Amino acid sequence: MELAAIFVSLFLIISESDEVKRFSEHSNNLPIYELVSEPCEGGLHDSGYSIIVNNRVYFKQVNEDGTVGSVCKDND
Repeated sequence: MELAAIFVSLFLIISESDEVKRFSEHSNNLPIYELVSEPCEGGLHDSGYSIIVNNRVYFKQVNEDGTVGSVCKDND
């Protein structure tokens, strides 16, 4: 089941949906992603914009310094 979700995530990332356009607006424009599997609500967070599948994020864009930061974090 998670493998199917990963393929759906890949499709969303390379498609031209409104969700991907919103992600691009908040992106650091690095085409490097790490595989993660974190529960999350989709949308804009302090840690970046999240596209979810089955209420999880499967790919996290690498930061400009090469690190992978937190996923779906809001600084409350």
